[in-house]
Amino acid sequence: MHWIPAIVLSLAVAPAGPAARPEMIVDVDFNDEVIIRPEPITEKEVEQLVRDLHAQGVQTLLVRMGYLGYLPYRTQLSYPVGFDVDHARRYPFGRNLAAGELEQFIASRQKDNARYRKVIETFNPPEVFIRVGHELGVKVVMWLDIFDDGYSGHRSKFIDEHPHCQWTARDGKTHFQGLISYAWPESRAFRVAQAKELLDLGADGIHCSTSAHCRHLPNLQQDDAYGFEEPVVEEYRRRFGADLRTAAVIDKEAWHTIKGEFMNRLYRELAAACHERGKELWVGLKLGEYTHLAADPHFGTNVVARYRNLWRELVDEGIADAFIVGDYEICSMPDHAYWKAKSLKPEPAGDLFAWAARYYQPHCKGKTRLYLFGEWLPGSAQDLDARMAFWATKVLAGGFDGIDLHEAMNFETHRGMEVLKRMRERLDGKEVGPLP
Repeated sequence: MHWIPAIVLSLAVAPAGPAARPEMIVDVDFNDEVIIRPEPITEKEVEQLVRDLHAQGVQTLLVRMGYLGYLPYRTQLSYPVGFDVDHARRYPFGRNLAAGELEQFIASRQKDNARYRKVIETFNPPEVFIRVGHELGVKVVMWLDIFDDGYSGHRSKFIDEHPHCQWTARDGKTHFQGLISYAWPESRAFRVAQAKELLDLGADGIHCSTSAHCRHLPNLQQDDAYGFEEPVVEEYRRRFGADLRTAAVIDKEAWHTIKGEFMNRLYRELAAACHERGKELWVGLKLGEYTHLAADPHFGTNVVARYRNLWRELVDEGIADAFIVGDYEICSMPDHAYWKAKSLKPEPAGDLFAWAARYYQPHCKGKTRLYLFGEWLPGSAQDLDARMAFWATKVLAGGFDGIDLHEAMNFETHRGMEVLKRMRERLDGKEVGPLP
């Protein structure tokens, strides 16, 4: 699709402009960096990637340190990267797969993950990103996948050892495979332990992403099917004297709030680990009152799990240094069915970016930075450049503090770095002509 940017001339409520030039952030999905290369990525290639991104004006890198349940660095918190063929056959990645499709996936991932394992045996990826980034004056924040701990053939050591620590259905037995519930103290302790390991390597902060590949897997077809973990049930019983799992009628709004409160416990504990080291905590924030974890399909109306976004607490208590708003959502597609389930209030009137500016900026100003999520980018140089023009317009018109461009891989193809440099110029308010 060729994206044609539309310039927003005004907002219903004028947002406060950023104090400085908008920050250009690029997230590096290290998993893709490994998989797109036929040979193991080398330390020198990582060093060059960081230098290339810096040369185009990138100020901050978000480096992904999760891989479908594996933690792709040197750690005892995870199994070494591998692939479980039996698991893949028991839990195929989709419904009604074509003949041979699963076996093709298995063969491909066995090769990819063997290559990935060799990479980590050769060098420790986060150390290289941090070292080279700091040499260049680039901030390096570690991207944690807090909801992305399982996929067909991919196993989480933590979940294998704590299967109850996943979002759980009303029967107390059925789990949303790969979706960790932070109602459990051991889940929070696991994620804080990961954060501390990466901070101790010198990372400038931790970013909690809501990316969740497990939402693509076959799942129950029922709204609010999950969220009945024992700590949630006990807290609801303490407040209301009823059992969430057996009551004929429950107060859903109170239930969603309790789940949101447990999420904020996670963020508080992560913030403590970051702030005591002088580092930052960033939080991926889905728009509106709720985080919707729709599944099967991923961007659909089958909202099998959700919790209330108690984001104002994160601002008021100094927990979140930055939000990436519209995190892993499709704000550029306001007519998509996904948004019908969200039912944002007040009505966005077709422009979700203007809505986000009005909704978040008055409370966050001077306290918590607001970045846009740059969504999934097209492949050709011309389409990519047009899309960058679109995003620059949205950042500047909305007065956002910057944008997380997803992802580095998109700028490593023909002319991609040139397009990225043009994005920096656009964010600086310069006139940028057509791509030659």
